Amino acid sequence: MGGGGGLTAVTRLVLPGASLAVGETLVPRSVAHHARVNRVLPGEPVELLDLAGRIAVGKLSSWNPDGSCWVEVFELVSGRGEPPLPLTLALAVLHTQAFDWAVEKATELGATAVVPVLTERVQGRNHEKRVARWQRVACAAVAQCGRSLAPQVRAPQPLGSFLAEARGLKVVADFAGEAVSRLGPADAEGVVVLVGPEGGFSEQERAAIAEAGFSRVYLGPRTLRAETAAMSALVLVQSALGWWTK
Repeated sequence: MGGGGGLTAVTRLVLPGASLAVGETLVPRSVAHHARVNRVLPGEPVELLDLAGRIAVGKLSSWNPDGSCWVEVFELVSGRGEPPLPLTLALAVLHTQAFDWAVEKATELGATAVVPVLTERVQGRNHEKRVARWQRVACAAVAQCGRSLAPQVRAPQPLGSFLAEARGLKVVADFAGEAVSRLGPADAEGVVVLVGPEGGFSEQERAAIAEAGFSRVYLGPRTLRAETAAMSALVLVQSALGWWTK
């Protein structure tokens, strides 16, 4: 994936499970194809990601006749773009591709785990079959945004069992919530952000969420789609905790 944001473009190539090291690294044709499509020339910057936390920073050295290429690695970095503590987004499953979008953007915004939650108003069935796709979306987003780890996309989970297992600072997006600035500090177990489905939580679910110790957070005066609310919540919570400070 190419870089963005107005910075010097960097082509990032994903080599899951690779043993990255300083020096010359051979990138197979299947992975190097992305650099070929981007017309990367020898001497231009390239990064290799193992998706396990390490990034190899270097430049493309040369192209081979078979379409593979050599990358000269200058240094290895880890933890880049990662939040200081675990950050879980628990989002009620959306039956459309909006959930794909949510996984992609949550990855860009630093989520370390995404939990698809099954609530009373979730539509569709067999959402378990979509998990592999969601994980692929997360891995692609890691390459695009330049962070070092892909969030784990877990199997869909009923709201009740999710609430029983949730730990750390727990917040839920709610029109009746408090200003995010009133959040307490996060502990070592991290932060959990819960967002409901398009139709909202039922009254019974709202009661269970409150009993589980979730703080209600207000996202503003406008009605947001579930996927938009999820991204807004991730930004507001991290900002309130000081995680956006450079």
